[in-house]
Amino acid sequence: MKIRDSMLLGAGFLAMSCISCFAQEVKGVLGSPTATTTIDGKQLPQSDPSFGGVIKQKATESQPWWAPRIVPPQGAPNVLLIMTDDVGFGAPGTFGGVVPTPALDRIANEGLRFTNFHSTSLCSPSRAALITGRNHHVAGFGVVGEMATGYPGYDSIIRKENGTIGTVLRDHGYATSWFGKNHNTPFYQSSQAGPFDQWPSGMGFDYFYGFVGGDASQWQPNLFRNTTAIYPFEGKPEWNLTTAMADDAIQYMKQLKEIAPDKPFFVYYVPGGTHAPHHPTPEWIKKISDMHLFDEGWNKLRETIFANQKRLGIMPENAKLTPWPKQLPEWDTLNIEQKKLFIKQADVYGAYLAYTDNEIGRVIQAVDDLGEQDNTLIIYISGDNGASAEGTLNGTPNEFTTFNGVPVPVKDQYLWYEFWGSDRTFPHFSAGWAWALGTPFKWMKQVPSHFGGTAQGMAMSWPGHIADAGGIRRQFHHFIDIVPTILEATGIKAPDTINGVQQRPFDGVSMVYTWDKANAEAPSTRKTQYFEMLGNRAIYHEGWVAATTPATLPWELSSKTPPDVISGYEWELYNVKDDPTQFDDLAAKMPDKLKEMQTLFYSEAAKHDVLPLDNSTLARWNAPRPSLTAGRTEFTYSGELSGVPANAAPRILDKSYTITAEVEIPEGGAEGMIVTEGGRFGGYGLFLSKGELGIGGGKVVFLYNLLDLKRTTWEGPALGVGKHTIVFDFKSDGPALGQGGMGILTVDGKEVARNSMDHTTPITFPEDEAFDVGLDTRSGVAMIEYRYDPPFRFTGKIDRLTFRLNE
Repeated sequence: MKIRDSMLLGAGFLAMSCISCFAQEVKGVLGSPTATTTIDGKQLPQSDPSFGGVIKQKATESQPWWAPRIVPPQGAPNVLLIMTDDVGFGAPGTFGGVVPTPALDRIANEGLRFTNFHSTSLCSPSRAALITGRNHHVAGFGVVGEMATGYPGYDSIIRKENGTIGTVLRDHGYATSWFGKNHNTPFYQSSQAGPFDQWPSGMGFDYFYGFVGGDASQWQPNLFRNTTAIYPFEGKPEWNLTTAMADDAIQYMKQLKEIAPDKPFFVYYVPGGTHAPHHPTPEWIKKISDMHLFDEGWNKLRETIFANQKRLGIMPENAKLTPWPKQLPEWDTLNIEQKKLFIKQADVYGAYLAYTDNEIGRVIQAVDDLGEQDNTLIIYISGDNGASAEGTLNGTPNEFTTFNGVPVPVKDQYLWYEFWGSDRTFPHFSAGWAWALGTPFKWMKQVPSHFGGTAQGMAMSWPGHIADAGGIRRQFHHFIDIVPTILEATGIKAPDTINGVQQRPFDGVSMVYTWDKANAEAPSTRKTQYFEMLGNRAIYHEGWVAATTPATLPWELSSKTPPDVISGYEWELYNVKDDPTQFDDLAAKMPDKLKEMQTLFYSEAAKHDVLPLDNSTLARWNAPRPSLTAGRTEFTYSGELSGVPANAAPRILDKSYTITAEVEIPEGGAEGMIVTEGGRFGGYGLFLSKGELGIGGGKVVFLYNLLDLKRTTWEGPALGVGKHTIVFDFKSDGPALGQGGMGILTVDGKEVARNSMDHTTPITFPEDEAFDVGLDTRSGVAMIEYRYDPPFRFTGKIDRLTFRLNE
């Protein structure tokens, strides 16, 4: 056989094998530049097809061949998956609340409201379940990432066997994007050094615009575009992430549809609202405050919400309003000072919820304006868990006081009253509001055993496919059911492998059956679902729930040893088919049924990486975990470095340390930040002062900001031209958390300031801030004395900056 003939024969076989590798629909002439194909998706990404053209020695005698472009199945819709943060079931007006949420109303009125839909009761676990379709422990998030421990169910790593909905849709031809909160990148992988496979870009999302971590200031957030930190708020005091994020998402969708109108999008839109800090704009604070929604207090609010829920059909007629807990004060027992502050806290929260919903409404309207409404499945989940009690009994102007175990008395909070919600605060409300906004249920965020922690209002619309406009569905479902629902709606099958890794089957089931009006009262296809968080647990099975009674209170600042995680808990039993609010505890009447349910829980726990159970909190926050800084006691830097997260920075908390800065001062002097971590709500900074009107600038200053409650300073002289060595040496009083100590500031070997602190920050500086060298990103650590405006770049030269830590 001639070489030429063999080449032709080979090309024919290649073309045939190429055609056979696509098990789905091919459009256009295969091999032409315009050809498209769907794929069976068993293996993702699809293997590169064999060349199907003809290759000879001359191009003029050969035939080119292009691989067909992969597209989703015919009729596959765009998908807009929306979720807010820390929203109790009874907060939005759509589910009986008093806060207006017209965007959520719109989706509910055009589609369906789901009143028996459940989260995991905590942020990053719910989000991991939502994007993987697997239970949160299986997805590595048995608890929030900040408390990760070295067990498969708790290490904050989404294993490769749990491919995300982003990966699946992207590899089937979707444009995938993620806007807002990313609470699923392990903290020890969140720096510029990566790795980035657990960032949105590594989890199937082509575009990311948002923040990394549990919360962020909406005025100066730790904002990223893909994996690069950005600072669009600098010099723009009215800028707010809630609006900026909507702007970015709208532009993204507009650009996509103008460039590739036939390419469907998957937009995962998850704003920070209404997780603390509650940061609406002043206009929204005034609008909601003028409505006086919360003036009658939390007990009356519950009654109002419950009456609305009955009127709207959100709750069936047989539902009972659960009692107010003895551990929280009745509104009428509060004094005038407390009531005034707590109403202010609730008004700002309500404004934040209304503002967040308004900006979501802009994104939804943009879909309509693009002519894509009828071709878009919109899923709007109200909250990733119940309302948060993490503001403690009195609320706080700075959420990081809670995380550090420092309560702020009511009278002290009035220092921030007029600024509540502005960039001068990082505020959270009193726990009483959290319980009320979970109406009609008991408990709240962190508590998975009761629906106050897990019940989330959810609405879903897709014109022409969900025909029962305004309908209500009561079937029991869970966050893990969203991925299977999206895949059934798009006609895409679950993959067998992703990047060669065998995929674990989804734990979730599709909810598409509920779209048919004939199935409005159909039994739920989800028969069983376990819940566990921080040792508290429950099991749902065919209309029954067995649940532990919470042994610790979500609003308490306590480092007490928790009870034994197995024997230290009482159990309750509910028939939620007849008692949807968990009002009547049947445990004493039906011990055999309770035992049956307990056995089922431990069986499910063993299957889903729930073990070992752990009810520790503070100890888990400080547990050792992988880190770029583990074991290091010396760190060196020079020049500028910005946006480094705490996990990759020198950790000065609860120890002695020395900071040495070798700097050069130019003619005319210098000013600016040499090194800082944290910001307005806690942290430290070593800098040369700015001065006022050209006076007092260039002085050496070390400032320690204790949670925006107290600032301690050390001041030295202004530095002249040339090289200088600045040393701040801190000797801690002891190894216990938050111990004070003595700090000494020296310049060129001479002591210039000595000062002591009674207390230091015990657990964490603000997680939405950063470690910066040569400048200060986001917010500044100074407030009045030594105040400056970021980025406050150092105008001298940093030759060498050294940290030495004494472990």
